[in-house]
Amino acid sequence: MKKTWVKILMGVLAAALIAAAVAVAFDIKGSARAEAKEYAHNINYFYSDEEGMTRFLADSEMLEKAVPGRVDSFLSCDGSVGIARAGTGLFRIDKDGIKKIYSAGVLKALLSLDGQKTVFTTATEVHIYDHASGSLEDIRPEGAASIDAIALSPDGGTVGYTVKNAEGALVTFAHTAGESKQLAENACIAAIGDGARFWYGVEPDTMSLSYSKGGSVRKLGEGVSSQLEFNRSLTEVLFDMGGTTYYSINGSSKKAIVKGASVFSAAASCESVQGGDQFTCFVKDCSSVFGGLFYSFMTSSEDPDARAIYNIWYADGNRRVTLLAKGAYGFSVTKDMSRLSVLMADNELYIMKIDDPKTAQLICKNVYSYNMSKDGEKFYCVGYDLGLYYIEGSAPAVQLAKNTVYSVLAGDDKCLFLADYDKTGKLIYADGKLPLRGVSDGVSHVEAMPAAYLYYTDLYTDSLGNSVYDVYVSANGTDFSLALKGALMTGGEE
Repeated sequence: MKKTWVKILMGVLAAALIAAAVAVAFDIKGSARAEAKEYAHNINYFYSDEEGMTRFLADSEMLEKAVPGRVDSFLSCDGSVGIARAGTGLFRIDKDGIKKIYSAGVLKALLSLDGQKTVFTTATEVHIYDHASGSLEDIRPEGAASIDAIALSPDGGTVGYTVKNAEGALVTFAHTAGESKQLAENACIAAIGDGARFWYGVEPDTMSLSYSKGGSVRKLGEGVSSQLEFNRSLTEVLFDMGGTTYYSINGSSKKAIVKGASVFSAAASCESVQGGDQFTCFVKDCSSVFGGLFYSFMTSSEDPDARAIYNIWYADGNRRVTLLAKGAYGFSVTKDMSRLSVLMADNELYIMKIDDPKTAQLICKNVYSYNMSKDGEKFYCVGYDLGLYYIEGSAPAVQLAKNTVYSVLAGDDKCLFLADYDKTGKLIYADGKLPLRGVSDGVSHVEAMPAAYLYYTDLYTDSLGNSVYDVYVSANGTDFSLALKGALMTGGEE
């Protein structure tokens, strides 16, 4: 009898699994472009209903060991280390295998950005796990009815936690070197600096955000959104109020990034999350959210399948903002953060210096979607005529294929694309010149991840009556092998 697998897509769980940052302080003022860390690895996981086990794919290799039961929460800050909850037990996963951290009763957890510390809660306790030593420290706050929020300092030496007592009152503590001290009442910990030299708190009733340092408390805003963004040293915080995104640096008075606009930072692809049940704090693995891009987006119509459109700004190290594009269908940044490509709503693709829209140069017209190489010198464009076009430098576009519906960038700036698609299509590998290399027929979808490529076959019915398909994996985008037989992608629900 064939095994039926359920692939559960990776995601951040704000309530069940919460992550925090480990980093060093950085002076951002005047910096040209902020340093940021990008994903270089990936962890995926699959559930076997027949076995009652969850199996993990680290980069392009399937781990031998498995986790009993279904994973209901998973988090990875950079794709190299993950923590997963299954049956309320907590596990650590990396390329070397799987290790159980705690057997049962885990409610919240955070993973440090360097993957060396996990802080998690049970009903009335806080636990600190050191991945290198395997040691576990237990904190048992007196009179705790629940733990409402947890946070970890950038150096990993201080844990902040908020206790709710039987009367519903909130008390926040900082725990350093085996000892806890009270920080405040009536506020939940949002983020905490090294040695608790400063910390951010949120009053859940009013959603007031405050910054505390040296005995002084400064209110940054009231009625803030339930999502906050920080840089890795926690010296910068971004928050929304009334449809506008504001920032504060080292507790300074709030200022709008873009007046009247709610924006997201594109500073880093690696990020972790910390906070509590009523708010979530995204800690980005970057020295500063400034010296980079900010964007807002909306859909072009009420149609749920309508394309998103983006407005894009550059904010320099001194927080001076430049509008780069309005109404774009997509954008991409070179690895060195020096150039930006933008697909405009008129279907024209441009490339420009990341901070100067006047330098924009036309790459191609009638573009529906595209992939750009990391150095910004090569483009694979899918046109509205369904042709796949290759453009290198200032050379004219070369048509590589017809009837193309989807493409992803593969290793060494090559391209994997689907052609002749009707429920499934041909998966083809392109390196910028003819002839092309066929990979497989009957492919329903292809994914590019930091250290692996996956494709999925057509649906078929297994011996249990489930609609399933097979999953193939490759480390280089050309040589695929069967990873799982009979996979059922359900987003976690059967």
